[in-house]
Amino acid sequence: MQNIYIFTPIMGIKFLLFPFQWLYLLVTGIRHLMFTTGVRKRASFPLPVICIGNISTGGTGKTPHTKYLAKLLTDNGFRVAIILRGYKRKTKGFIHCNNNHTVSDIGDEAWEYVHRLGSDVNVFVDAKRKKGIKTIIQQFPDTDVVLMDDGYQHFAVKAGFYILLSDYLNPFYNDYVLPIGNLREPRRAKKRADVIVMSKTPKVFSPLIERDLMSQIKPGPGQKVVFSYFDYEKAIPVYSENQNSIELPKNLYSAFLLTGIANPYPLEEHLKRNCIELYTHAFADHHEFTVKEIENITKDFSGYLMKNKAIFTTEKDIARLLNADIKEKLVDLPLFCIPVSIGLHPNKEIDFDNLILDYVKQYSRNS
Repeated sequence: MQNIYIFTPIMGIKFLLFPFQWLYLLVTGIRHLMFTTGVRKRASFPLPVICIGNISTGGTGKTPHTKYLAKLLTDNGFRVAIILRGYKRKTKGFIHCNNNHTVSDIGDEAWEYVHRLGSDVNVFVDAKRKKGIKTIIQQFPDTDVVLMDDGYQHFAVKAGFYILLSDYLNPFYNDYVLPIGNLREPRRAKKRADVIVMSKTPKVFSPLIERDLMSQIKPGPGQKVVFSYFDYEKAIPVYSENQNSIELPKNLYSAFLLTGIANPYPLEEHLKRNCIELYTHAFADHHEFTVKEIENITKDFSGYLMKNKAIFTTEKDIARLLNADIKEKLVDLPLFCIPVSIGLHPNKEIDFDNLILDYVKQYSRNS
């Protein structure tokens, strides 16, 4: 079914972009058709491959959900590999990521995986995921399962299990295809998903909200729908030398948020519940902070007279705050990172964890 477009004042002059939208749809449609008809070959692999992606341009929570899956699988004895593009890295080709790599080498998301998941999970970057997975199988033959971060439109790889993420406050069913909206594909692309995850839902979640969302999502035959939320952990100092010297104020009055992620609003809401005033310095996703930008927030912070104050950022942003010139400006300030984990709302009909484990057990090379 084709999307039905209703013009609203909010769309403003965006209707002028419709010719460009149809051009975008034509190009992406031809590309998809080439893979579905076999003109371009898709690769399957002799081990489970789980794709975690979206049809929007970002901000749905792929990284924390991928970490959730990696921990679930490693806790159950599986050897896990994560492969991703390594967005904005200054290197090329296949890299097995480790603690010695910088954000310029592997990108901020891969850096976060390495430093949060540790040696239990192998992390790889390669823009050509098909080639990358082949290399993983050749060089790391004991790998049990591959998690492909952001591969929903990477048709060269035919994953065995697709997880589609959608932001609760920016759901795919209310959005439009680029450049009018933020969708990379039409809404009907949801049909490729085995599981649709509505992420960033409220932690207190009523059955009425769930029923309303289900009526909007309209899952197809066999599709499962899961509702997840962000669970914020205890704030920790960003710089290791501050672990024992800088403490978070017990009665926080003012919070300053420094971040370069797609959608900071869940963290903003979390901070608002734990302080009186919040001042946000938000930049675009994967933004490379400049010294001038850091000077602006330190100036605002130092000029604020209240004593119980602190600066907060995300795990994803840490890698871009380790530059020596930037660190010099921040190292003596109370700068904290707030780690985020994923929680799942209980569902009597769907056990998401067992759904994933059963798939991996069924299709693992040792089964």
